[in-house]
Amino acid sequence: MKNQFLAFYTILFIFYGTIAFAQTPFERLGQKAMMGGQFITAASYFEKAYASDNTNMNALWLMGYSNYHANDYKKSIGAFDKLLAMKPTETGAYYYRGKAKVLLAESIKDFRSIEKDKLLLGAIKDFSSSLELDPSDMKVYQNRGLAYQEYGIYKSQKIAGVYNKVAAINALNLSISDFQKVLDENEGRRDISTQIEKSKQILKDVKITKA
Repeated sequence: MKNQFLAFYTILFIFYGTIAFAQTPFERLGQKAMMGGQFITAASYFEKAYASDNTNMNALWLMGYSNYHANDYKKSIGAFDKLLAMKPTETGAYYYRGKAKVLLAESIKDFRSIEKDKLLLGAIKDFSSSLELDPSDMKVYQNRGLAYQEYGIYKSQKIAGVYNKVAAINALNLSISDFQKVLDENEGRRDISTQIEKSKQILKDVKITKA
């Protein structure tokens, strides 16, 4: 339990910047549930904490984080929307909101959905905002690379209203650039090398495809 406690607050320190220890009963209950892996329960407690004080940024951050891990990406995005409206310099909120947008976009199977396009572009923007605040964070470059790759795949689909060869090529090139930045920092990252090769192969296929 001690290790879980330390790991939990390490996550908050990395992504929240400063640790704001829970002061309300709902926050304490939420953190206890979170440390037990009960993210749906945790999110409900943080929602109650925020409902009782809509200036509570700690509750909002934890609400977004819990909902993300509970796979409720819409609620996670909503919580981080509110947090960033109050604190637009919160890098961790941009990061998790971006990840939530990518996963929500992937869950949309209808490629003609305007929402899918908006979510992927929104994720890329969120990762870029995070990097503007902290340009040394490699995990954000990696996730932006994945978002660019996903957008490139999406825009390469031969579907009316979706297909855009120029946009696909541009996104795939940017994904390679982001992945390469991560690989330059750690040459042993085989997972990143694999993603670079994947983007290069998709890019090659897109280029030889007739518009």
